[in-house]
Amino acid sequence: MPYGTENLFSATAAGTDSGATATQAAVANKNHVVTGIYGHADADALIRVTDGGTVIFESKVDVSVEGFSFAFPGINLLCATNSAAAGVISASSADCQVNISGYTIP
Repeated sequence: MPYGTENLFSATAAGTDSGATATQAAVANKNHVVTGIYGHADADALIRVTDGGTVIFESKVDVSVEGFSFAFPGINLLCATNSAAAGVISASSADCQVNISGYTIP
């Protein structure tokens, strides 16, 4: 990682049947790089990373095949300057959580 630990971020959100969104707020004149999205869901769901309102990563989680948790490490998604990064889990039946991690660059 080319930057110090002060540039690292992690955002987490928990949800119920309507899903959850973990957001890293935009920083003026800087870009976020999302390096992973992790979490759990108790029902099949779409997992997304968004750059502002634009989907830049999407995957489906099938709990009958993959189980309760999901992890997509090492994805290295560059968000636009002045844009928020978010991890979104579309739905669950009662319990879900999503976390995005990464770093911010000038």
